[in-house]
Order: sequence, then C-alpha cells, then structure tokens
Amino acid sequence: MTFPITRQKALENALHHIIRRIQSSNVDGWECYEDQPANCRIYNMPKEPCWFVYVPWGDGYDGCMLRSSRVILVSKQTGKILYDGSAGDEG
Repeated sequence: MTFPITRQKALENALHHIIRRIQSSNVDGWECYEDQPANCRIYNMPKEPCWFVYVPWGDGYDGCMLRSSRVILVSKQTGKILYDGSAGDEG
C-alpha cells in the first residue's frame, strides 16, 4: 500500500515540529521506521498508518542518561504529527 506522505516528508514534518526546541536542522542520524518498532510501546497508539521518527529530546541531556527514546508519529496520509513523546523503550 502506498501513501501520499513519503519517508522524507515524514522526516521534514518531524523537523519542522521540533525545530523550535533544538538548534540543528540536520536530520542525519535520525531514525525513521515504516512500521512500529518492536520495542516501541505507546499508550493509546493512533489507529492510522504512521511513520515512526526517532529524534533527540533536544534538552541538552541526550546520550547522558538512561531514559526512553523520543519518537514522533507522522501520519502517512496527511503528514500531521499524531504523537510526540516517549517511545516507552527505557531500560
């Protein structure tokens, strides 16, 4: 099944969503998954097809502590940000 929102567009939408919180406009190193990763556990997961974009938290502590990854869910149909928060993968 194909969707109007591509992987690149999902990355761009995620970037625009968090650009005010981080100082970099570089998406290199971000991970974008077509399907929900096995260790991604989101409560009240959206029902529509999404891109799963893993991005830095942008609070200056990335990589310095044990915590959950940050994931942004981008609708494959509309490009809308459906979720921005914990991937539930800590530990």
